[in-house]
Amino acid sequence: MTVDTGTRTDVRIDENGTPKTTTRRTQSRRRYSTEQEARAALAATLNSVNNGLYIHSSALTVEKTIEYWLESKHRLKPSSLHGHRTNLQPVVSELGQIPVQKLTKPNIESLVRNLRKGGLPSPSGRPRKPWAPRTVNYMLSLLTAILQDQMAQGNVVRNVGALVERLAAETTEMQTLSKLEVDKLMKHVAREPLSQAWQLAMHGMRRGEIAGLRWQDVDLDKGKLKVKNTRIAVGKTIVEGPPKTKKSRRTLPISKPLDAALRVAKAQQAKEKLLLGEYYEETAYVVRLPSGQPVHPNLLTFRWRKILESAELRHVRLHDARHTCATLMHLQGIPIAVIAAWLGHASAAFTLSVYTHSQEDALLEAASSFK
Repeated sequence: MTVDTGTRTDVRIDENGTPKTTTRRTQSRRRYSTEQEARAALAATLNSVNNGLYIHSSALTVEKTIEYWLESKHRLKPSSLHGHRTNLQPVVSELGQIPVQKLTKPNIESLVRNLRKGGLPSPSGRPRKPWAPRTVNYMLSLLTAILQDQMAQGNVVRNVGALVERLAAETTEMQTLSKLEVDKLMKHVAREPLSQAWQLAMHGMRRGEIAGLRWQDVDLDKGKLKVKNTRIAVGKTIVEGPPKTKKSRRTLPISKPLDAALRVAKAQQAKEKLLLGEYYEETAYVVRLPSGQPVHPNLLTFRWRKILESAELRHVRLHDARHTCATLMHLQGIPIAVIAAWLGHASAAFTLSVYTHSQEDALLEAASSFK
């Protein structure tokens, strides 16, 4: 501790975090108006050092902290890593240059308000649409995990992300097709070039599973197919690999409608190969373009929307075909544990709460039970 004047006192801490009373090169310095205040601060600092709680000052920014955390996630699939990076992008653009030790609860709350209002620039430079509470909460959970990691490393005193109140979740009712709508759709796509894709979708397969299904994983003679490969769009890159969980890697029996669609697709691909000859690009995929090339997952989403329009059906997402599959199974009395296994879920409770929904025709049937 050194006294600069009669009224001001400095407390200086060297690079090892030890309070010193010398004037040698120091890491940090704080000035107090009285010697009594300075001695109290010195005592508190010594106590923190002795208890292993002292935090060295650091210029590490929020942006670098996020980048280091993402780089440490070696076990994450590329698609999950891309999702994390995308959801943390507003944090980087708005708060990235703040030293992580100086990040405050008000900083984060201000970002949350701006995301809810919309207008913040996206990576493309265009204004963002307002973020839904669920998306904001996802971003907050990631930021909280990053700051918790910084606490564990002894770089920050507290996790200010954990102090930010989460937004009330907006419950969104999943949209599903009724049995009559499904029948109409399947008749409409019977002669569609990618009819096997829509059959697979209505059998509860995810988009990446549809795009990644290979003929080597389909046994038409035994009536079984194995879900063991996916093709997922991660930004502008296609990532191929096994499904995300052990339960997702499953073997399913092939229904009669699906069997018919797969056999038609196999015969059609043989004709296209014969027609194009050396210009045909042979690939292993069940769902492919007339040229033999694999279908981009995003093309499936685009074609799904167009098919619903041409069939004069209301729009539901391609993923909602999966919800429809689960719901129709549930309405037919199939045990929820079986539905969970079919969809590749680890938890039957999750299947019941998220993927099955009452439909109007089922409610009408229930009403008729009252005499």
